[in-house]
Amino acid sequence: MSLTAREIALVVEELAPLCGARVDQVRVHAERALTLELFGAAGEARLLLSAEPNLTRLHVSARRPPAPEVAFQLQALLRKELEGARLAGIDVLPGDRVIALRFERAAGPVRLVAELTGRHGNLFLVAADGTIRASAGRNPSERRRLVPGQPYVPPVLPAAPPGETPSRGATAQGELRFTPVAGAAFPLSAAIDAEYRAREEERLLVEGRRRLREPVRAAIARAGRALVKLADEEARVPAAEGDRRAADLLKTNLRLVRRGAREVEVTEWTEEGPRQVKVALDPALAPQANMERYYRRYRRIVESAARVAARAVEVRGREAALRALLAAIDAADLAGLPRLEKEARRLGAGPRRALAARRHRRSEPALPYRTFRSLAGLAILVGKGAAENDQLTVRVAKGSDVWLHARGQKGAHVVVRVEKGKAPDGDTLLDAAHLAAHFSDARGAPQVEVAYTRAKYVRKPKGAAPGAVTYTQERVLALRVEPARIERLLSEEEGEG
Repeated sequence: MSLTAREIALVVEELAPLCGARVDQVRVHAERALTLELFGAAGEARLLLSAEPNLTRLHVSARRPPAPEVAFQLQALLRKELEGARLAGIDVLPGDRVIALRFERAAGPVRLVAELTGRHGNLFLVAADGTIRASAGRNPSERRRLVPGQPYVPPVLPAAPPGETPSRGATAQGELRFTPVAGAAFPLSAAIDAEYRAREEERLLVEGRRRLREPVRAAIARAGRALVKLADEEARVPAAEGDRRAADLLKTNLRLVRRGAREVEVTEWTEEGPRQVKVALDPALAPQANMERYYRRYRRIVESAARVAARAVEVRGREAALRALLAAIDAADLAGLPRLEKEARRLGAGPRRALAARRHRRSEPALPYRTFRSLAGLAILVGKGAAENDQLTVRVAKGSDVWLHARGQKGAHVVVRVEKGKAPDGDTLLDAAHLAAHFSDARGAPQVEVAYTRAKYVRKPKGAAPGAVTYTQERVLALRVEPARIERLLSEEEGEG
């Protein structure tokens, strides 16, 4: 909603007592909106001038608009040119929505022209010779060249039928939409200010809810995907009995297993009687090693079952908290949004930080790693690139942490956060190894060798290329890649907040 030509004319008439006031401060709070802090015979007043699309208006404001995330360039110039000047007058182009604030100062007169013309509104600082010094925004007009150094040319009113006054937008005879506030120093301004304040708060509430709602919904979706992957892992537990059964059969029939065989047929005794069963073998392994491989796989799956269940409970709890938070966001008022944003960040679903906050943190390096969680809930950090690998390994990792890398491959350094004196559980080690394989040139290979050691045994040679390190005391894990495990880890990647 923008002010009509008639409303602007009435406001300008009401603001006449401000003429002669001194400009104490200029604040540009939006690309095409500013306030002038004035002091004069009428006392203190804050004059708001906005050429923002569909919010074009002029009135005295009771409150100071919030400061922008980043100061606009126009503010420095206007403060230099207008602060200390005196407001000599406010002129309005009859029948249109263009006004000019005239200022007197020691360096000579200057004007601030406001085209309050709806979508294409703009603000111009115009020198005494009529040339444009600066504008708040780029002007899309093809008929007028409104750029610094060029003469300011006001918009041309559309032709009117014979006998009628030309006008742009609402006519001068249009209905007044605001009821002046009795007893206010500037009654019409007070009414306009209250209306726009309510509209602004409504807009901020809608935008604030949307800003919080989107990352929370995304986090709920991530939790849902993680639960699906955890359910897949949970479904593997009954299948582990098949591995135990195969191991038991090999144990009692090792004499029948020939080295290099791909399978062996043995007799299994059941309640229904004997039956012949074929057990698959790895031809690269000895008979005893084949049996131990089945037992290891059985124990790993059974041992991980409790961790899968615990992780599923944790994820379900977070999902429930996120859904409750989403409902609270939809019902929140403007004052309650900051508290809900803190809760969203606690749950790992905070919105992107404001531009100003990101710029303020430019001096701080961005996190050099991505964060994942193992089934046991331990943090697994994955370097984002060669230089980031160095930062992760040399600056972030502690000596007791476990460091992993796909052996003989270019790829990410991976660090598992481990308390001093403790070792990661088997599933956490497998999770980290899968991430090391996935974020390396070996991605997609069915089997990858992953080296791991404590971070204290990793060294960065002087002059070595980014990401190049040496390490000792390592062990090598011959990893058989499980795509489901990688999918589950990727579905639970944590944001930086």
